[in-house]
Parts: sequence; structure tokens; C-alpha cells
Amino acid sequence: MLLSDRMRAVVGLVEPCACMADIGCDHGYVAIELVRRGICGRVIAMDINQGPLRRAGDNIRQYGMQDAIQTRLSDGMEALCAGEAEGIICAGMGGRLMISILERGQALAGSMRQLILQPQSEPGEVRAYLRSHGLRIEREDMVCEDGKYYPMLRVRPSAVNQEDAVRDGRDALREMRIQDTYGPYLLENAHPVLKRYLLWEKENLENIRGNLAGRESITARQQSRVAELDEKLGDISVCLKRYFTL
Repeated sequence: MLLSDRMRAVVGLVEPCACMADIGCDHGYVAIELVRRGICGRVIAMDINQGPLRRAGDNIRQYGMQDAIQTRLSDGMEALCAGEAEGIICAGMGGRLMISILERGQALAGSMRQLILQPQSEPGEVRAYLRSHGLRIEREDMVCEDGKYYPMLRVRPSAVNQEDAVRDGRDALREMRIQDTYGPYLLENAHPVLKRYLLWEKENLENIRGNLAGRESITARQQSRVAELDEKLGDISVCLKRYFTL
């Protein structure tokens, strides 16, 4: 079985436990790898569509893991009962869908020991949601695969609302925005893939800004876009300074 770099990194974030639920399991390879490595004794592999569940079931039987991995048709966490799993994995889906799954399963998510999340898009929105709903980011990783950048994180429920813990003021709000966008632990640990992403994003935004600002006439909407780009470029510069001052 050959896992992608992204999926190997997801597996690497899971702490050993008795049972995990893989939400949106697709082919079931993550569940199989968790059991094969002895990270989890059991896995509940869940998906909203029958097709992926059939593929997962075929793979599970091929590896002789029917006793350790159960497949279950489910929209998000709807078919998961309280106490069945110590954690969930949500990987390979858009950030807003992930937020929807967490929102609809708030009670279950709040009772988990660990949540492994890998949003394919809108990671900043996901981090902001976690921060404002008492879900604490504990560890992060990031990989670049086939030219795309994938952040992922391990989260635990927390009694502290991190948004309330941030002081008022422009600098504090900017720092909160930067951490939501790029990841507090990726920044703190100077993750090398994040540095590559920041430089890539900086070049893209500078090209867009140059095309807009270089026009003979610019509309109010375009001026607003330039200001937005300047804010993002300023945030990236703050992040990059952390690398070059280490």
C-alpha cells in the first residue's frame, strides 16, 4: 500500500488510541495504515457515499482487517455515537465543509481526545473557527505534494477560548490574523514547507498587485483590492522575518 506524502503526514499526527473515526475515508488506506502500524486498535471508516465505502471495504478485506476496521455510511459524524471513538480524522475536504461537519457534531467533537484536520482550502477559516469554539491547536505539519501546499493540524478541546485571551489592539489583532492564516505552530517551529509557501504566495501576490497598480486608471474596487493585497503582503513579510532572524 502506497500512501501519499499528505496522507502519511496525517497518519503521523495521530496519537495512539483505542479507536479513531475517519470522516470521509475514501479508499480506507488511512484507516488501514493506522491499524497496521498499531497506532489504533480499531477504526470506524465513514463516508457519505456508497462508492468510496465499497472501495474501502474491498481494501480492508484485501489486508485482512475486517475485525479491526468497520465501514459506515454517514454524513459527517451523524452515524457516530458518543463514546465510540477517542478522536476523528477529517482530511481531503474543503475547509468550509470541515467547519460544517464540526459545527453539526459540536457535542461529539468537544468530547474527543484528538481531532486530526487537513483542510484542502480555507485553512485560515478553519483555524479561526477552532479558536472561537474552544478547540486548541496542539501540533501542525505541512507538506507540498504535486505543487500544492497542504497544512494539517492536531486539535484538542480546551476550556480556554483563545479569542478572549488575545489583548485588544491592532498588533494583537494582526498577530491573531497571521496565526489563523499561516498556523501558530508552523510559524513557531519555522516549518520549512511553510517558508516555501510564503515565498511562493509572496511572488503571486506581488504579480497581481503589480498588474493592478500599473494600470493608467484604477477603479475604487481595484484600489480596495490593492489595499487588501498590501495587507496580505505585510503579513507575509512579518512571517518571513521570523525565519531570517533565527
